[in-house]
Amino acid sequence: MTQRWLSDPRPDFVVLALAGGLAVVAGIVAIVRELARILPNRDVPVRVDLDGVAHELVLNRTVAAEATEAVVRVSGLEAAPFALVLAAAVLPPVTTLVVAACFALLGWSFYRGEFFGRGNLVAVNVAAAVLVAASLLIPSLQGTAASSALASAGAGTGQAVVLGLDMRLLLAGFLLGAVGYAFQRGSRLKRDTEGLV
Repeated sequence: MTQRWLSDPRPDFVVLALAGGLAVVAGIVAIVRELARILPNRDVPVRVDLDGVAHELVLNRTVAAEATEAVVRVSGLEAAPFALVLAAAVLPPVTTLVVAACFALLGWSFYRGEFFGRGNLVAVNVAAAVLVAASLLIPSLQGTAASSALASAGAGTGQAVVLGLDMRLLLAGFLLGAVGYAFQRGSRLKRDTEGLV
């Protein structure tokens, strides 16, 4: 009985589905938290990248440090900067939520014994596409939102649009896309072999 339970892969699939479900809940909580911080439009925290500017700090008169980013609190943002700051804050948890939902669906499908179904292929491809898009959108939107918020506060950088790329998200998206290709091949093989057995 114990040996059978240890060799049964279904508990792993349940863990995958539950982990995905918990990550979805965490994403929803993060979205609500960000909305609560930003919607009042008072003391909105905006992360500002300090790269390229010397900001040396001395801690305890002995330890030297260099600041690479700062949090600027801005109130009364105009419509366009406010929308940018809101989108920049909400996009990362939305990305987490969508990818986690795809993994939760995969875990549930695996538990039911469906490995190479069309739904699984769609879930993997959606997660990969979201990660690749987020790798460009998140850093670009965050940089543009920070620049816009500073300009709105009268400390503009003169750079209207900031482009960035998160290599970790991009790599994760490409790796998941490769898994999606394997699912596509498995789905095709399953269709080709149906009725032969």
